[in-house]
Amino acid sequence: MEKRTCQNCKAEFVIEPEDFKFYEKISVPPPTWCPECRMVRRMMFRNERTLYRRKCDLCEKDTLSIYSNSAPFVIYCYECFYSDRWDPLSYGQPYDFNKPFFQQFLELQLRTPKLALLKSHDLVNSEYTNHVAASKNCYLIFASVNNEDCSYCTYVSYSKNILDGLRVFKSELCYECVDCNNCYNIKFSQQCRNCLDSWFLYNCRGCSNCFLCTNLVQKSHCINNKQYAKEEYQTIVAKFLTGDRN
Repeated sequence: MEKRTCQNCKAEFVIEPEDFKFYEKISVPPPTWCPECRMVRRMMFRNERTLYRRKCDLCEKDTLSIYSNSAPFVIYCYECFYSDRWDPLSYGQPYDFNKPFFQQFLELQLRTPKLALLKSHDLVNSEYTNHVAASKNCYLIFASVNNEDCSYCTYVSYSKNILDGLRVFKSELCYECVDCNNCYNIKFSQQCRNCLDSWFLYNCRGCSNCFLCTNLVQKSHCINNKQYAKEEYQTIVAKFLTGDRN
């Protein structure tokens, strides 16, 4: 085992003996960056959720972009990118067998116009989005499709009125939900399917009017996985849902 200092973030990381054997097997030198910095470097090819204001390099109008002003690329807004105002063949170049491939690839990348935001033509009032299609009245949603009135979401599709959602599918009126499908009016829940009018669920299926429950199937009016009568359930839950954040 060997301890090293990351050349990027200066944090200390460990290289295990079996790691050295693997690097030797594939004939590569040991890493000089820590695992986290190496992961960030690998993922830098895709900026999904950071938006910048910059000018289109063709029409020079202000636009939103996933590329900052310091990025060396040629950036076109949506309208210019899909217009006939530029020739897609103008940035082509013959391959030079006397120069390294990646050097030529970089030159091509720097000349080729890039789309400021990845989105479809059928967005309505959804300017602050990226990797999004067929959506209406959405704000800061990413990698999502076919949504309406959704905000602060990622990987949300075919849904309506979702706020702070992650991987929500075919759902409506959900808040702070993760990995939920076919749900209606549930809040602070995760890995739920076909649930409605519930709070704080985890891994529930087909449940309604449940509160603080886990691993339930086809249940209603339960609190902490305990069954209650409808009136008693409503009385207990009302004590929690007063609207007071304290």
